[in-house]
Amino acid sequence: MPVLAHAGRPDELVAELLLVAALALAWVGVGRLRGRRFPGLARWVAWGLAGGSVALAVLAVLLPTAIWREPAPAVDRPTSPARIEILTPTEGQAIAGTSLHLVTRLVGGTVVDPTETEVRPDTGHVHVYLDDRLVSMTYAPEQEIPLGDLERGPHVLRVEFVAADHGPFDPPVEAAVRFVKLTD
Repeated sequence: MPVLAHAGRPDELVAELLLVAALALAWVGVGRLRGRRFPGLARWVAWGLAGGSVALAVLAVLLPTAIWREPAPAVDRPTSPARIEILTPTEGQAIAGTSLHLVTRLVGGTVVDPTETEVRPDTGHVHVYLDDRLVSMTYAPEQEIPLGDLERGPHVLRVEFVAADHGPFDPPVEAAVRFVKLTD
């Protein structure tokens, strides 16, 4: 369950507490209703506990979003001096086969290791998009892009040099080419 995996923020802590309370109420209430535990507890109380557990579980989902709002993303993104180019394929090139050989050139920037997180204007990663769908995060200037079930016809390949946090620079550092896939 994702809520339990992260822990730490106020909304997640509230959700965890509500879920634990819901489980405890359900354990007591259902145990009494089945006649396995708490024989001294009135059945109407057991029904109330079971119903309360459902209410707490619903609150665990709804309440945290009401009390905690994500901070707005930082508006200011760094500007990069870098420039990226697509050398292969060329504009309008016809591609036959099951993959596309991509060759890029990054000028004024350095591609860093995927574990690097410090945002600097001249370091980052390269994201590769095929028809506006992210298909690769590359750390080398050359790679094969599988075309899989890409339909025959025109398509757009776009590369973007992004900061180490995978966010775009402002303005974006990107290049795009159109190509035509010949076979299905």
